[in-house]
Amino acid sequence: MPHAVYEEVVTKGRGRPGSKELETLINQGKVEVLAPKNRALVEALHDPLGKGESEAIALAVEHGCMLALDDRIARSKAKSMNLKVIGTIGLLRLAYSKGLISKDKLIQALRELKEHGFRISDKIINEALKKLNLKAYQEQCEQ
Repeated sequence: MPHAVYEEVVTKGRGRPGSKELETLINQGKVEVLAPKNRALVEALHDPLGKGESEAIALAVEHGCMLALDDRIARSKAKSMNLKVIGTIGLLRLAYSKGLISKDKLIQALRELKEHGFRISDKIINEALKKLNLKAYQEQCEQ
């Protein structure tokens, strides 16, 4: 994880959804906070991207790994650099398909994302669930 994202989520975002969970993963050694070595690339990407997205793309280039991004412009830039990109919904689908989370946890996570202002349409969520042969998001959330 880029240091800029750590600062945004854990330090500045203390008390907000996800900050405690992320800090726990870092303390358990399951997530490592890194600073990209290629500062010139970070600076070149910084306009129009935020610092976190810029550092994330630079780290993906340096480590040759998949990149988790939800920002449309950042995703487009990463894809133009031939990086593999996955979003939050894709990560949740992957966790479910690998048996890391249950169907109920998946539905709960999607519901909580929406409740906390995650900007994604019900159409996209329904498409993701349909690919996993799950009931429609709306049906699950209304229960």
